[in-house]
Amino acid sequence: MSDQPLIRNLKEGESFQGFLLAQEALYKVSAKGSEYLELKLSDASGDLKAFLWDLRAIEGDMEAIRADVFVRVKGAVTSYNGRLQLRLDKVRFAMDAEIDDFSAFFPVSARPVPEMLAEMDGFIGSLKDPWIRRLLTDLFVEDGDLRAAFALAPAAKSMHHAYLGGLLEHTLSVMGMAERACAHYQDLNRDLVMAGVLLHDVGKTAELSYQRSFGYTDAGNLLGHIALEAGWISRAADKIPAFPEELRLQVLHIVLSHHGRLEFGSPVLPKTPEALLVHYLDDLDGKLEVMFRVLQDEVPGGSWSSFSRALDRTVYRRRWPDLGAEGDPVQN
Repeated sequence: MSDQPLIRNLKEGESFQGFLLAQEALYKVSAKGSEYLELKLSDASGDLKAFLWDLRAIEGDMEAIRADVFVRVKGAVTSYNGRLQLRLDKVRFAMDAEIDDFSAFFPVSARPVPEMLAEMDGFIGSLKDPWIRRLLTDLFVEDGDLRAAFALAPAAKSMHHAYLGGLLEHTLSVMGMAERACAHYQDLNRDLVMAGVLLHDVGKTAELSYQRSFGYTDAGNLLGHIALEAGWISRAADKIPAFPEELRLQVLHIVLSHHGRLEFGSPVLPKTPEALLVHYLDDLDGKLEVMFRVLQDEVPGGSWSSFSRALDRTVYRRRWPDLGAEGDPVQN
C-alpha cells in the first residue's frame, strides 16, 4: 500500500490499483437505464470522482460499498471537463485491518499541531483584559477535551481548510491578520477582536464529524456551529464570578454576526467595529485558501482554472515576467 501513488500525483492515462477511502458512494441510473456506481475517493493528498459502469465488477457484497469505508480499486485515470477521475474496472470493500496507516487517507494541515497550539497560547497570554484571558484560558487551555478537538477539527466540510487541523490553522491565520488590523485601526479593542476570532468557529468541533470523511453531526445539522458555540460561551462566562454582562454581549455579538449576513446564517448583522472586522477577515481567509487551492489543481493548457463552485468563478493563472540578474524584465 505504501507504494501506491498519491491522488495528487496521478496523470491522465495512467493505471491505478490500491486502497482509497470512500467519502461518498452512490448507486445511480444512467440516461440509458443502466445502474452504475459513483464514488468520491480520497487519500491524504486529495480526492477525485470514480465511476464503475459495470456493477458485476464489484467483488463481494455490493451493500458493503458505502460512504466512510476503505475500498480497493483498479482502474484508469481519465479526464472530464478538465478534472481527473477514475474509470474503475474492479472495486471491493477493504477491512480496516488491511490498512497499514490510517493517516495516509486523511488530509492534514502542513503545520505541526504543537506549533499551532503554542502560537494560540501565545495569543491568549498576550491579552490584557483579565476577563477575556480567563474566559479563553478556561475554554482552550483548561478544557483538555475541547483543546484536543479544536486542534484536530477541519474548518469546514469542503469549502475551505477542509483537513485535519484546518480549524486551528484557519483561526490562527485570521488572528495574524487581526493583529495587524488592530495595530492599524487603533480605535479597535484588540482583546475583544482576538476573543471573537478565537471563538467564532469553535462550535465546528461539534458541528462537524471527521473520524472518516468530513460531514455533519446530528447537533451540527440541527443547531449549527453558531448556536452551539454561543451556548458554550455563555455557560463558560457563567462559571466566572462577576463576569461583566456587557463584555458577554460584545463577545457573543461577534460570534453571532460573523457570517455577515442573515441569509448566510448569522442571526444578526455586525454592529460593532470589532464584529465587522472579524467577519471580513474570516471571509477573506476562507476565500483566499479556496483560491490558492484552485490554483494548485492542474488543468491541461490554458490560463484559467476549472470552475470553482465555492467561489462561483474560474481563477486566472497569473504569469509573472522572467527577471534578469538585476531584477529587470528579460527582453524576449
